[in-house]
Amino acid sequence: MKLLKRPVILSHSVNSRCNLRCVFCDEWKKSLSSSSDPSFEEICKIIDLAVDFGIGSYNAWSTEPLLRKDLPEIMAYAKSKGMKTFTITNGTLLKKRMAELKNVDYISVSVDGPTATREIRGADYDSILDGIRYASESGLLNQPLLMNCVISSKNLDEVLDLVHFAKDIGNVKVAVEPIYLFKRIDDTDWDDLLIGNDQQEQFASLMNQLVDLKKEGYPLINSKTYLQQIRDGKAIQKCRVDRGILAIDHHHQLYNCRIHNKSLGNVLETSVFDSNGKIVQNGITEVWKKTKTERKNMIRNCDGCQFFGYAELTLMNNYNIESFYGYDWL
Repeated sequence: MKLLKRPVILSHSVNSRCNLRCVFCDEWKKSLSSSSDPSFEEICKIIDLAVDFGIGSYNAWSTEPLLRKDLPEIMAYAKSKGMKTFTITNGTLLKKRMAELKNVDYISVSVDGPTATREIRGADYDSILDGIRYASESGLLNQPLLMNCVISSKNLDEVLDLVHFAKDIGNVKVAVEPIYLFKRIDDTDWDDLLIGNDQQEQFASLMNQLVDLKKEGYPLINSKTYLQQIRDGKAIQKCRVDRGILAIDHHHQLYNCRIHNKSLGNVLETSVFDSNGKIVQNGITEVWKKTKTERKNMIRNCDGCQFFGYAELTLMNNYNIESFYGYDWL
């Protein structure tokens, strides 16, 4: 896939509904108007297209995928196609549904400390930690669970507590990333969330402490290179998102980059299947080929970002040796 210059992971929005109202996310807002969930059959077609395209990993991403009753069947189908499987959840339903997730290889839970989880996500922090602890101790995890922590003005004093919590209970890892401005969001009070000038020293100190904990063997998946670059306010350059993660939303629209959030085309409308469900024309392949110039210009004209999902893959694709060894995931 690297030689073909294609992504290796499909991040697929399997639903539009959510049981939280995170202030920096507008995905749940879309569901209040005209959004609808894709059918099981449509999701299976997307998985078939991705496998035919050459993608080997499937991430059930969305507002809250555990709201789908058929999520276990979706993941079982992806596994039957030889894919590694992932899901990202807010954790509120993790304890209730953990026993159903045997076909999920990697589970990621979004949690940012008691203050941020309550004020930004409107969620019960203790309940989420209880679910994480249950998952860790249940023996049901295929791989260590990942806690993803977005660093904002709300939780600078709480991030280290999450890292220590992960180490103490075991079978849990932590990823951190700074909050960033999505171009598609225009009604968020960013001044209340962004790390201000008066907090920069505290932020830099936190990053240094995380680097030290990483060296000591604490379960941080971020590479030291990434932590040091975001400490210094540097965006990751020479982006290789086109060789990392492909995103498809619940309307079957393909995105090269979720930060820019510009649709490149509908992969199901562009696909052709015969009467037996065999792929005659792969919509992912067609959209990918037709948008080559557009995708290149998007990357070329981008100032870079600090979104760790793209940044760490970019560092590795650009042959950063430390990130090869330091990015402790997958």
